[in-house]
Amino acid sequence: MIKYSLICKSQYCSKQKNFDGWFQNIEAFQNQKSKGLILCPLCGSDDVIKSLTTPSFRLSKVKSTDTEVEQKEVDDKNLRKPVRSNDKTQHISILLRAMKKEIKKNSEFVGDDFVKEVRSMKVDKTKERSVYGHGTKKEIEELKEEGVNVLNIPWIPDDH
Repeated sequence: MIKYSLICKSQYCSKQKNFDGWFQNIEAFQNQKSKGLILCPLCGSDDVIKSLTTPSFRLSKVKSTDTEVEQKEVDDKNLRKPVRSNDKTQHISILLRAMKKEIKKNSEFVGDDFVKEVRSMKVDKTKERSVYGHGTKKEIEELKEEGVNVLNIPWIPDDH
């Protein structure tokens, strides 16, 4: 996904702030623009252009190490507390939901057999394919030690 900074050029929004649009690629942006599907969120005009931007690279503030970071256990009482949403958590939620959608679309769900399936693919017993499922923290660490490239992605609920 590519994030573009967009500007509405209508007379109503000439001094308004830019807004962001997410597109699969430049062709998707151009296709939607040509069909008039990109509209200003403030005035509804389709007189929207892509502003000049430079590529952005996010560098992690904390360098990863081989040492394991201790995670605090969260009791059930804390899980029921309402979480206040801010821009940063909202953007993270949107990104995680998009990742979840892509994983579901392009991978096979193997459930609790995830670790077994991955190991089976590693030793060429089954055809290599993209899978997702469940594994314990210990099992995931063991797979990583065996040289298997796995990711643990938070599976947040869909936005309703």
